[in-house]
Amino acid sequence: MGQISKRLEKAVEAAKAWPLDRQEAAAEVLEHMHRLASTSYKLTDEERADLEEALAEARRGEFASDADVAAMFSRHGL
Repeated sequence: MGQISKRLEKAVEAAKAWPLDRQEAAAEVLEHMHRLASTSYKLTDEERADLEEALAEARRGEFASDADVAAMFSRHGL
């Protein structure tokens, strides 16, 4: 088994005094973090197609104009 930081060890000890529903919620968060750290993100077919089209546009030199970017920033209050 790997090492555990002192901070995490203290947090786990403190969590032992929590009600079971709160312990379950904490366990769910840690399990979710573990799944995120141990898996690769898989693009959907739609995401892959969008990415391929964006890369093709970039290769063709098709970028947003300064005016388009300024308008987008303005629409979003930036």
